[in-house]
Amino acid sequence: MNSANSEGELAQNNKQDQSNEPAPYTVVQTLAVRLRQIHAAHADPIKLVPPKHTTKQGQPAVIYDMDDSMNKLTVDCKYTLIGKFSSTMPKVELIRKCFIMQTQLNGGVNIAHYNAKHVFIDFENELDYNTVWTQQRMTIKGKLMRIQAWTPNFKPEEETPIIPIWVLLPGLPWHCFKKEFITPLLAYVGKVLYLDTTSIKITRASMAKVKVQIDLTKTRPRHVWIGLSDEDLTIGRWQPIEYENIPSYCAYCRHQGHMIDE
Repeated sequence: MNSANSEGELAQNNKQDQSNEPAPYTVVQTLAVRLRQIHAAHADPIKLVPPKHTTKQGQPAVIYDMDDSMNKLTVDCKYTLIGKFSSTMPKVELIRKCFIMQTQLNGGVNIAHYNAKHVFIDFENELDYNTVWTQQRMTIKGKLMRIQAWTPNFKPEEETPIIPIWVLLPGLPWHCFKKEFITPLLAYVGKVLYLDTTSIKITRASMAKVKVQIDLTKTRPRHVWIGLSDEDLTIGRWQPIEYENIPSYCAYCRHQGHMIDE
């Protein structure tokens, strides 16, 4: 009888001990993190040119290949934006929550804290990237966050000259209201992102309206020749190009909103 009681008490104590064990540690992963892990498992490693080890002003220096640094290593960053606050920003957890609530994304997004005024916003697809970037600004908990393009030369004290603007093509031929035609036509202006709804549906025949990524430091043509023969350049027509709301950019302080002489 005593033996049976002892065995019962031992089993009950073991059960209590097991119930008091801490729960195993778990990590809740975002969709963006899971997708990155899947991509990493199937991605080929990046093959870089062996860097050169030397010195600069008596300190160690590692010299990398320019193409590796500016192109190969940036492949996974092609859908990255910068969120810049004019004043101290909210906590990054609040930024993530408000950002998701204000955007209707088709894929994952990773928002990473950089410093007191900047966050990196990394998307999984081009559609989400273009949709958010062309908004140019958002309000997070009463704080204005400007949206800027990320580049490999990003410096927090400077603002990128790369922005999206509307480009107008007045009198574009009726049959040419197609992105496949307009993209090479505007190659001297910048990268075509998308056409507006009326241009896609051709409900405004007087002009096509196109969102284009431009560099504010480069000159922009006012006309482009639409040629139909590389042997006879007289065959074709001039296409006017107009631009909407191009902000000023200071080449000295690298900020938008004013010119160098101001």
